Amino acid sequence: MLTTYRDILCFEGEEPSELEALFDENASLPSPEEIAADAGRPVFDVCTLFSASDAVREMGTALDEGDPFTIALIEMNLGGSMGGLKLAEAIRHLDPYIEIVLLSAAPNVPLKEINARIQPPERLLYVQKPFRSPELKQIAMSLCSKWDAESRVRELNATLASKVEARTSELNAANRRLRLDISKRAAVLRELQASEQRYRLLFEKDITGNFASDADGLILDCNVAFADLFGFESPQDAHGANIFKLWDSMGGAEPLRDLLQVRLRLGNHEVTFVRGGMKFHLLVNIDTVLNAEGEPEELRGYIFDISEPKRLEEQLRQSQKMEALGTLAGGIAHDFNNILGVILGYAEIIENSAEPDSGLERRVGEITRAGKRARDLVNQILNFSRQGPQERHPMTLAPLIKEALKLLRSSVPANVGIISRIETDRDNVMADPTQMHQIMLNLCGNASHAMQKTGGTLTVTLSDVHEDDAVLPPDALGRPERFVRLSVADTGAGIEPDVVERIFDPFFTTKQQGEGTGMGLAMVHGIVKRHDGYLELENRPGEGATFHVFLPLTSQAERPETDAAADLVFREGRILFVDDEKPLTDIGREMLESFGFDVVTRTSSIEALEAFKFRSKDFDLVITDQTMPNMTGLEFAREILKIRPDMPIILCTGFSDAVSYDRLRDIGVGDFIMKPILKHDLISSISRLLSKD
Repeated sequence: MLTTYRDILCFEGEEPSELEALFDENASLPSPEEIAADAGRPVFDVCTLFSASDAVREMGTALDEGDPFTIALIEMNLGGSMGGLKLAEAIRHLDPYIEIVLLSAAPNVPLKEINARIQPPERLLYVQKPFRSPELKQIAMSLCSKWDAESRVRELNATLASKVEARTSELNAANRRLRLDISKRAAVLRELQASEQRYRLLFEKDITGNFASDADGLILDCNVAFADLFGFESPQDAHGANIFKLWDSMGGAEPLRDLLQVRLRLGNHEVTFVRGGMKFHLLVNIDTVLNAEGEPEELRGYIFDISEPKRLEEQLRQSQKMEALGTLAGGIAHDFNNILGVILGYAEIIENSAEPDSGLERRVGEITRAGKRARDLVNQILNFSRQGPQERHPMTLAPLIKEALKLLRSSVPANVGIISRIETDRDNVMADPTQMHQIMLNLCGNASHAMQKTGGTLTVTLSDVHEDDAVLPPDALGRPERFVRLSVADTGAGIEPDVVERIFDPFFTTKQQGEGTGMGLAMVHGIVKRHDGYLELENRPGEGATFHVFLPLTSQAERPETDAAADLVFREGRILFVDDEKPLTDIGREMLESFGFDVVTRTSSIEALEAFKFRSKDFDLVITDQTMPNMTGLEFAREILKIRPDMPIILCTGFSDAVSYDRLRDIGVGDFIMKPILKHDLISSISRLLSKD
């Protein structure tokens, strides 16, 4: 059968074979056309195998070599362990594209089972034996053509898929590039929008007054700060205004047009702008934008309000002035008080020995009063320069204000009314009562003086401080709620604008000669600053002025009243009096001896210490100056207390920059007297110390 199949497919034809033509004279040979046509017919390469295993092996070899079989002709009734159907299944598993033809002589072939087992049915054919040779050859030719067509289609599909994949890859790459370009364009657009928004925000919301105008100065655009600066309700209202005219209203020394024509640019130019009675210090920067021909096209600029920095600069300058005065005061206070001590000391001695109602008593009394005025002036200078004695403790302001107004009533002109407004119960502050009293006396005294001719109303207000108040302390001092405000207002003529900047200068006064020393407001400023507070003037020219004093609140309770000073005690005793100024030791000797004391004086602290060491048990009290060569009063006191820890000591000084009550108590010094020493103060201190024995 295998040979028959091979002959049918390879050698048999419908025309007589060439061998028949050799022996049969009547046989007709094919024409050239038929020979040419026959050359185009397929040529089969047939592989005949006797067993299923050989067929499977041959199939694998052909597939490995890349030369697969087109058709598998399989006898269904094969001998061996693998029948025709199993072989067909194995071949189909190896090559899904091979055409399978099952051959069988059995009359009852299960076609349904065959189709189910060997998929797909379109590549399976069943032929019933016996069959004619041309049928088998025709089937083989048809199946070969089908397989060849399907193979080309598969190759074409594979090629097409590859081409489509390549083209798709190119399109995807192009799409990615396009998306990247779009993303970049979108990013650039977003950056442009953000940049424009930042510029617009910077232009409109900047604290500087920004503007743009044409070459003639007409405002094309501006922000809110610019509109507010020049009194326009909105930036739109400022459009069309002329910057050159606004410059003239700002108070520029030279016309803006002339300045820009020379330099085309104005950088950090300071001008003073007065509007509504208020003075503004402005820093102006303007650039000229030129067109392609080099002609001015636009003006662009910004104006910065430096009024607050100027005010702070002025405060710094004022502080430096006061610091300089404080240094000067500290340097001269000791010598000046020593001079006053000699004058007042001898004046008191002469006054005590003068006949009552005599001309000498009157004259010496005038000397004493003048000396005390000089002493008070020195104390004011020392207080102003932070070198005066002070003792801060918790206190309430309301009682002090009421007490001060009672004292002022007699000195205030009758045509001036006084109004007191206590609008808060949160008035506990850490302060020196004497210095708070000085603030009241100076501010109220100045206010009443401003109204002495025309009359008016003096209003003293104590109130809380809120964030929405018109006048507030600087942010650097803390929240407004931590302060209490003392306001002293008058309805006088106010303060001239050209004088305002100098009112806190020491010795500056607008009063007539003999009416004031010019130290009042300077001292108030120094006291307030020393108490960590803030002083602000609210001036209304022609309507009056108000001074606002902001003092920090404290949570500590007010200190209870101290006991009254002990009565003067006059007793005998031996006193060591030490001062490097001999006139002062002489005056001290006379004062103390007039009260029955035995006095030993020394002008050197070293000599005084040696005298004390020699007879320490003989002395009942020591009085010493603080500022002395070789050994200061505090150092001298320490040495005395090493010898006698219970020795009462009085320290005297012309200024208190190096001493304080707490420090003196820690050292063991009993009392502290500011020079010039008055007889009553000295005897009171001696009495307090000796009465403790």
